[in-house]
Amino acid sequence: MPFPTITERPGSLSAVGWAKETTFGTIAAATAFVPNTSCSLEAEPGWFSPQTMQGTRDAQVFNLYGEQKFSGSIEGPLFPTMGIPLLVGSIGTDAVTGTAAPYTHTISQANTLPSFTIEKNIGGAQSLQFAGCRLGKYTLKCPAGNEAVSFTAEVSAQKASVLAIPTAVTTTNEAPFVFAEATLSLFGNARAEAKNVQIDIDNGLKETYTYSGNHGPSFITPASLKVSGSFDVVFSSLNDPIYGDWTTMMNGTLGALSLTIAHPTAGTGSVAISLPQITLSKYKNDIKMGDVIVSSVNFEASKPLTGANQYTIQAVVINSQTAAY
Repeated sequence: MPFPTITERPGSLSAVGWAKETTFGTIAAATAFVPNTSCSLEAEPGWFSPQTMQGTRDAQVFNLYGEQKFSGSIEGPLFPTMGIPLLVGSIGTDAVTGTAAPYTHTISQANTLPSFTIEKNIGGAQSLQFAGCRLGKYTLKCPAGNEAVSFTAEVSAQKASVLAIPTAVTTTNEAPFVFAEATLSLFGNARAEAKNVQIDIDNGLKETYTYSGNHGPSFITPASLKVSGSFDVVFSSLNDPIYGDWTTMMNGTLGALSLTIAHPTAGTGSVAISLPQITLSKYKNDIKMGDVIVSSVNFEASKPLTGANQYTIQAVVINSQTAAY
């Protein structure tokens, strides 16, 4: 057989872009991109074949199509501006303040999440446009080591279509964050011995299929909100007033957690996540011969019953973006 005549496409030429939709499910051309490490957004056509008894052993006779699903995740480094819309999309709304750069974006909870059209550029050859995208889960990781602070955004979409000519890729001249730029405050105390913080936002997305004449979901609804996470600390004490996380967990202590990641040069960008009320839910020590003892701690966030901060999570982003996301 002759060699194939197609032109191969390196993955490095791929990209992920998006635009906020004015109307849920109405395609919007990508206006922003983020350098990403992977994008697993794919379509499932909803094929099935009901098994029937009709004088034949064949289990699959009828070719039917039911619920189409469009889902997957986007992973990449966390930047001061690129990718921030996905953080906003996992929490709710953005209000921007300031008359000159840097601008402050306060990202607050909302009952209705914004929707996006996400463009999956495949090797610069063609794109898939996923319309009606909402974020089900968003994970922020700040690992110690030679890797950037990163996010994973799990997405559900209403439909997908082919874009023959991909949108031109544009990026911002900025660097992602690293662990040395992070600070963790727990119950009002700075924890400089902490590392490997992870914050998980789960919006409990529910897809509802109706008699719309379409196979994709008519509604993608954020039905609930749960925030949890974990961090590691170099072991110091079981019962110290600041470092005794085991005693804090067993006492059911409630308090605030905040994670701030900021470039060292003022005005070049920062991201701060605030959880006004958490409780420690799991504690364990990793004890190994020839290694430093590290404690792994899990936490659960909740909305305070009283007080000024009536929310589970809030984020404040400072960057050069003038308009609200």
